[in-house]
Amino acid sequence: MTFTLRPATVEDVDQLTEIYFSAFQNDAVSLLAFPRNDASREWWRVHTLSDFKDPNARLLCIIDPSSPTPSKIISWCKWVSPAAIVDTSLPTWPEGSDVEIANRFFENLLTGHERIMKGRKHWYLEFLATRPEEQGKGAAGMLLRWGIQKADEEGTEAYLEASPDGKPIYEHYGFEETERLVVSLEGKEGVNQEKEFIECFMVRPVAGKK
Repeated sequence: MTFTLRPATVEDVDQLTEIYFSAFQNDAVSLLAFPRNDASREWWRVHTLSDFKDPNARLLCIIDPSSPTPSKIISWCKWVSPAAIVDTSLPTWPEGSDVEIANRFFENLLTGHERIMKGRKHWYLEFLATRPEEQGKGAAGMLLRWGIQKADEEGTEAYLEASPDGKPIYEHYGFEETERLVVSLEGKEGVNQEKEFIECFMVRPVAGKK
């Protein structure tokens, strides 16, 4: 397997959307905020297309040129540069979304990011997803290391949010949990009987500092 990292392009948007829905097919908040319908898929498609117009967004993807399907994207991410300002405004959610959960989760995610980093320069890993059948093969690590290298070269911190299951992976790369968000799912149906949803806020210090 010879993975290659390249910038994502507008022509990739359908694949990027597909990967999101496959990678987060068991994610409780994703299932509530983005019900698996055409409206949610179009929302993600439009949202991703808008990222290509953002000068601070770096959309990257991993392919395997040696495979029978060299144009197939295996994993992709969105890193946000230190020049960006944390935007805490919320979008209009797709039709069928559990607006209450979507607003509560993403508002806390955004305000937590703003509060923790306090205007400090940092690279932000906003999103990372890998096709389920390709997970554990190193593609996500390549995307993660891209941003870490940028942060180290520029002498900045790096920031991300992770699930408790994903937390050890990011700790391996030097990220440290600073806070966590707990969202109650009591009374919500179709979320695998989960009672709460947890997200860990993690910071990687400037290289060589604590």
